[in-house]
Amino acid sequence: MLHIVPLPLPDTHTEPSWRDLCTLIRANERELIGGPQWDVDDESHLASEREDTESVHRRWLAYVDGAPAGFLAAGTSLVDSPDSATVAVYVLPEHRSRGVATALIESFKADPPPGLTRVKAWVETPISDGATLSPPSGHGAIDPDHPGVRLALKHGLRLGIVERVSRYDFATPLVDPAGALAEAQARAGDEYEVLAWEGPSPEELLAGQAVLKERMAVDQPLGDLAVVETTWDAARLRERERVTLLTNRLFHAVVRHVPSGTVAAVSEMVLDRSNPEAFVDQYDTIVLPEHRGRRLGMLVKAANLLQVRQTVPTATSIVTWNAAENRYMLDVNEALGFYPILISGGFEAQLSSGGDLP
Repeated sequence: MLHIVPLPLPDTHTEPSWRDLCTLIRANERELIGGPQWDVDDESHLASEREDTESVHRRWLAYVDGAPAGFLAAGTSLVDSPDSATVAVYVLPEHRSRGVATALIESFKADPPPGLTRVKAWVETPISDGATLSPPSGHGAIDPDHPGVRLALKHGLRLGIVERVSRYDFATPLVDPAGALAEAQARAGDEYEVLAWEGPSPEELLAGQAVLKERMAVDQPLGDLAVVETTWDAARLRERERVTLLTNRLFHAVVRHVPSGTVAAVSEMVLDRSNPEAFVDQYDTIVLPEHRGRRLGMLVKAANLLQVRQTVPTATSIVTWNAAENRYMLDVNEALGFYPILISGGFEAQLSSGGDLP
């Protein structure tokens, strides 16, 4: 028998339903990458969600004959997009095509967040010769027969963008990253300096990074997805770092324009503390528009890559996401030795004028 239950944030990570959710999340990610590199332990996962006061997370669990079979998680940013929810659905392979995902979605539809006008979902798939579904931009393609893609389309979401998920292995770089750094620094010239650190950002660099964070929201290619402008300042950035550092190591590299003091570029990488086999996740990499064309993207990325390699010699790989149309950043990554491992599709649906979900 199928049973859907809501899962409020528990008091402790040892709550059985929370453990069921975390087990399902790990099953989802191991199915994608074939190993434990994205595993996060139950306690760290709960700590991150509890401290994230900018967002509201809602969850439903599906049980079949008393055993966990799938989940739906919906997150809403109260600060940046309170009218939008990003939804993730996963069902164990042995329970697929039995109505479990649809039942989870119907539970979400029956109790949506107040004021909801837009639903978004990201679906990761293996790289496939059957990738024939392209977004309106024509850049990239995803397999329309993948279960997650079929589910999104069935429930009225449209493919807005395709991203490439790429991996860099420290043991087999395509080029010496130190050489790439030196070459990029020579191209940039003496007007630019690189600063790199682990942990909280120096106070004098926060405001400049906040500017770059705002640019990231509108400058990164989003295809046909809605563009949501964000507002950042030093205080918000400091709080975000605090929450991240509760369960992760945090690495930054920036390029500063020496004559003006402007933070012209940033690269941010994160490593989960609870998992000794964890991938390093690449977060933001961006260059201010007025400083582009000087190889600062390569400069800041190579600098942070070297910092992580030297600081965490046990780290094996970095994983990053790039829009298929972001040829500049793909070129930087490919030159360093990143190679594709997954395809990610960004799907979105606008609610009808009556506020009904598709």
